[in-house]
Amino acid sequence: MSQNKERSFVATIKTSHGNLHLPKLTYGKTTLVKKLDYDTWSFEANMDVSSYLCVKPDAPPGQIKFYFYCIEDYYSIYLLTDGLYHRQALSNEDKDFIGAFAPDRRQTTYNLLDRQGRIITPEQFDSVQPVVRIRTKGGSLLSVRGNTKVGGLVCTESVRAKPLEFKLDILSRGAA
Repeated sequence: MSQNKERSFVATIKTSHGNLHLPKLTYGKTTLVKKLDYDTWSFEANMDVSSYLCVKPDAPPGQIKFYFYCIEDYYSIYLLTDGLYHRQALSNEDKDFIGAFAPDRRQTTYNLLDRQGRIITPEQFDSVQPVVRIRTKGGSLLSVRGNTKVGGLVCTESVRAKPLEFKLDILSRGAA
């Protein structure tokens, strides 16, 4: 696999559903919400979403910068934050939810897609602030589901999820 520095970039991201945030950064503490798929026969009704990527209209904008590290036409996406979660990878290692995890060889990689569903790279962006969809290497679109106190949870697509469109504001290209 070959790294492509010209296709790597740092960006902030907005969505039509709100601003992206991590509850632990936003609220400064562990954050529990009722399980989205709560089953009355389950022993645990709550789940810890502190390190999950969430979308909420009133979340602070620009809390996270994202480093899109290109290898061939796939991206590993790393978080650039102040302190906690800095340089952690966005991955769906916990069910279908996207969260911050220490980088390793099992982390999720992604493609960027245009509005027609075609894989694109920065040289094909149609503007300085392109709107893209993001798909996992496994073929699932990043989507949002749930309406919790922290907002919607970013996940891989499921029957109850709405696909997300991401508006990228590219801050720099190349190495982060």
